[in-house]
Amino acid sequence: MTFALRLRKVYGLLILAAILVASFASETAMAASGHEPVQEWELDFSGTGIKIFEIYETDQGYTIIGTKNKQQAFLARLNAEGSVMWEKTLDLRTSDGNQVVVTAADYTRDGEYLLGGTVPGYDSYYYIARTDADGIILWEKEEFSRDYVEFNEIRETFDQGIIYSYNSGQSTAYMVKLDATGDYQWKNELTMTKYDPNVSIESVRPAADGGYIAGAFRSGSYMLWKLSASGQSEWINYYGDGIGWAVPAPNNGYAIVNYDRWLNQSVLIIGQFNGQQLTKELGMNGTARSIESALAGGYLIGLSNAVIACDAQGNVKWSKPASLLTKALPTHDGGAVYIASYEKVVKLTGSSGL
Repeated sequence: MTFALRLRKVYGLLILAAILVASFASETAMAASGHEPVQEWELDFSGTGIKIFEIYETDQGYTIIGTKNKQQAFLARLNAEGSVMWEKTLDLRTSDGNQVVVTAADYTRDGEYLLGGTVPGYDSYYYIARTDADGIILWEKEEFSRDYVEFNEIRETFDQGIIYSYNSGQSTAYMVKLDATGDYQWKNELTMTKYDPNVSIESVRPAADGGYIAGAFRSGSYMLWKLSASGQSEWINYYGDGIGWAVPAPNNGYAIVNYDRWLNQSVLIIGQFNGQQLTKELGMNGTARSIESALAGGYLIGLSNAVIACDAQGNVKWSKPASLLTKALPTHDGGAVYIASYEKVVKLTGSSGL
């Protein structure tokens, strides 16, 4: 072997060693800074008949909302360690005695619960109830529809009122605004067209300007619908394919997580109402399940197969595999909590800088 060849070989080994040392140092730094959270605790409801579809953080821990035995509404409070401190089931019925199945819920700033659901079947009802912190019903509201009804989303508004969405059949989707006592204020609708035969409003959120954004599906495409505070349509834009979720963003904007079939992966779209838009690849192709604004800025994204934290510019800070995830939520300690398979609640450590 010539001297020059030996020298190149030694030089190559030195470069490889430097790369390995840098990689190890980087991984050590990431672990030290908490950029890859680990599981702190898990609460498993398997075999109990309880299905969880919402979770919110409280001043003492968490509250979860779902159903029991596919009919009764289920409410529970957890402490910070994930132990059940209080639980309650509600047998919700319309004025003529029909059983209501809850499919949407919200936890208000005052610690109350908003519940929305339907009486399954044709010639049906949708139903809304507001309860106090102990699950005692304060008021109920129901409306009849001569079609199959799906109740999709319910949220408290900035004026302590309620905004919600539901479908009547496959051809029409509605957004409705109530005041804090349940009195009707306005309604707006999306209808099918010749080229868009199916429509569904899946998510509704109050926007920073006092209006609302609604995430909807129409003929396999994801669309964002912007409404004014009085319920007037302002604009509709399409963003990618299939299932997506949206959340208001700073500076009068929005953030969307959904799937881009051209990139063959899930993406985060950060946009402004003036039309500016940034798309960031997430490096995974799971189905979008949720997106929430993180307390320190940025976003926590739930895919069917992962929890992903992004900064305010959409760059991935960390990702963690999660099987059958249905919703993820950032927590005040800088960690996250998520629901898996509608039966498990999993808490990730609070050192991830969210």
